[in-house]
Amino acid sequence: MVTDISPRQRAAAVPWVFAGAAILAQITWILVPAGDRELVTSLVVLLFAAASLSHAWQQFGTGWALRFAVISAGFGLLIELLGHTTDIPFGPYDYTELLRPQILGVPVIVPLAWTMMAYPCLVLARSLTQRWVVPLAAVGLTTWDFFLDPQMVGEGYWVWERTQPALPGIPGIPLQNYAGWLLGSLLLMWVLNRLPRQECALGVPLLLYGWMWIGGIIANAVFLDRPSVALVGGLGMAVLGLPALLSWWRR
Repeated sequence: MVTDISPRQRAAAVPWVFAGAAILAQITWILVPAGDRELVTSLVVLLFAAASLSHAWQQFGTGWALRFAVISAGFGLLIELLGHTTDIPFGPYDYTELLRPQILGVPVIVPLAWTMMAYPCLVLARSLTQRWVVPLAAVGLTTWDFFLDPQMVGEGYWVWERTQPALPGIPGIPLQNYAGWLLGSLLLMWVLNRLPRQECALGVPLLLYGWMWIGGIIANAVFLDRPSVALVGGLGMAVLGLPALLSWWRR
């Protein structure tokens, strides 16, 4: 017997569809030869951001989702422009021409990457605590870059002028980069945490964060020959990911 699907059910399915498509695109990324991954990289970011923003829209409403998108993407663009032109707060680096289009030398997908990952970090941190949302979400966002930066530098999307001192286990990426990420993430989460707070379904945010966490471990340990990055990134993202997973499991 065929049953009608209500508009509410269709709306609830949209974030799951985007999340599934983002995961499939990321699996495709690892299978594409190195040097030919620019299009897939952009597709992953777009689909992941669509999953985050459609979940925000479905759970919190259009106004909340729009404010989140403007704040997170706007902040991502501003801090990347600042870093790209002044070397503050990340250290001296330059984007190459591989990721296009660009805004004043910053690839358009980079601010969207801030948006796509800031959302699950904020939602999961809010589900765990009221007092420590900002630092917990900021740690989740910063430690994601333990995986991201080595991967993107390896593809030649940006280049660091100085790579020392580096975080132990993550060679080639300066420690200042992660200090800058933590500072920027704390500021961003402080602003985003001013958005209205309410209960929401956690399946999609947990899937998105969990995939980046577990997928990052597998990709670096098995496919990218970076076991130390798999270890450090896995431990870092577990600070938010493990309690979020355990909390969801006990519900």
